[in-house]
Amino acid sequence: MTTQRFLRELLSGVCLLAAGCTTAEPTLPNRPDHAASAMEVPVIPTEAPAGQETPAAEVSGEVQERGVSRIAPGLIVPPIAGIALPPPSLPGEFALRTQKGFYVTAIDGGGRTADPILVTSSTAAGPWEKFKFPLTYPSTPYDKSLQTVRGNYVTAVNGGGLTANVFHTDATQAKDWERFRFLDLGVGNFAPSFYALYTIKGFYVTAVNAGGRYQDALHTDAKQIQAWEQFRIVKCGDIGSGYDYGIMAANGNFLAADSYQGTTWFGLNNSPSEAQMKLKLIQQGDGTFALQTTTGRYLTALGGGGQVEKYDRRYWTPDCGGLFGGPCIGGEAPIFHIDATQVQAWEKFRVIDQGNCTYAIQTTSGFYAGIFKDSSGVTLLTTRRDGAPTANEKFQLVVFGLASPVVLQ
Repeated sequence: MTTQRFLRELLSGVCLLAAGCTTAEPTLPNRPDHAASAMEVPVIPTEAPAGQETPAAEVSGEVQERGVSRIAPGLIVPPIAGIALPPPSLPGEFALRTQKGFYVTAIDGGGRTADPILVTSSTAAGPWEKFKFPLTYPSTPYDKSLQTVRGNYVTAVNGGGLTANVFHTDATQAKDWERFRFLDLGVGNFAPSFYALYTIKGFYVTAVNAGGRYQDALHTDAKQIQAWEQFRIVKCGDIGSGYDYGIMAANGNFLAADSYQGTTWFGLNNSPSEAQMKLKLIQQGDGTFALQTTTGRYLTALGGGGQVEKYDRRYWTPDCGGLFGGPCIGGEAPIFHIDATQVQAWEKFRVIDQGNCTYAIQTTSGFYAGIFKDSSGVTLLTTRRDGAPTANEKFQLVVFGLASPVVLQ
């Protein structure tokens, strides 16, 4: 560490602790709604595989009968007394997607000071697109670092403010230039589940052209947040327990609650609010997960799976038989319910890591949740596939709760 960098780090810490620190939280300007960011994948046909018809289930009232789980119990390993814990970090790894759906890639998995270093040309997440987010201790407003698969840290050269020689990935320690703030953009006119990355000198990280570039891919000179400064962070690997996620389907839509004229259901939504799309994934004793909505209720797979969502085009209301009567009552929907107050078999799901920052979601009866197009071209949900998941049964977990501490005034 040079003398100048040591002094900068020391003064930065003093400023944050001092009562008279005047560094202000950056003001977010009004921006138009973001463009949809989707994985380009096919959709399954309207008809499910033969032999999987499931009798219609009663939809009113709390269902007491539950199917027998076909899921092997998981294993939770407790901490070992007397063993020192590693530096604080969030579980698993993460990938950063630009607003156009491209991933940030650390070439060679890190360890570079000559271009190309970080690029945004990848449309899929492999090892070079995965980062850990170690936390600084004690916590500061610049509380996160980006660690590559080889264990190196991402350095914002000169602390930001550059359009060339912007990043290095050869650092083996997280010092001032390796520290970033994550700003949650789910406020005002910004869409939920996007973040801006802020360098220690107060510049935003820019994905030039919102991604898709192998050269001149990233800058650190932005002073305000526009589309190119918005990143969606998706989960890779260990999802932990008790963390909030948005579950994004292969077409870019989210699993979310919605309502219309007093009727509530749970299905696909292309522009949900944070409250509609946020689900807390809580690990159960058998290794499965319960998905809890922001109202405290749990997601239920009707019948334990084996269902296909239908659409009533007359009223733009999924599976409700129109606005006057029908099965959609009490916060229920034909494929998924969101009214359960306790976790039983139908409220348990396996969340299966696919190794590329996507996950398959399997019901207690062994069916996979997924999407399909009906005969009218509407994309809907299904839990009828009983076999290896295709692209349509793979979801991304969009991460909430990564916002850094506010700057002291």
